[in-house]
Amino acid sequence: MKFMKLFWLVLIVACFCFVMLLPLSSVTAQSDKIVPELKTSGHKVISLKYTFGASPTVATVQKGTTIIWMNDGRSNAKIKFIGKQVTMACKSPVHFVVDEQGSFTSDVIPPGAVASLCFVENGDFDYVVTQETPQTDPTQAPKEFKGKIIVQ
Repeated sequence: MKFMKLFWLVLIVACFCFVMLLPLSSVTAQSDKIVPELKTSGHKVISLKYTFGASPTVATVQKGTTIIWMNDGRSNAKIKFIGKQVTMACKSPVHFVVDEQGSFTSDVIPPGAVASLCFVENGDFDYVVTQETPQTDPTQAPKEFKGKIIVQ
């Protein structure tokens, strides 16, 4: 009986600590660029596996949608917006940082990892994904392909 009470007490304390520390560990952008009060509209997943010259599809989403890029390739990838820049986001971006111009850009996304960004501004956001060549062929130039996020 005493063991069960101790077990539940430890479990409750561990859950509380996990919930309290979770937001602190995932913030990677400046807090004034994150808009937490916007109602989210779900998510859309885009694979970053560069296969047979195909680029990511154009994603049309609602304001408040989180785009999740999955690096299904065998090499590191980076995402950079071209044209209209993403300057505000809701929630906590993953693998995105704010650059010198105040826009979100990704840091290195390792194979098997994800990057995510919640869009709060309407517009067309074109981006370029740069994938390093696999370690097996260092003579090959990095691959680049374009994608587009349309926020309505």
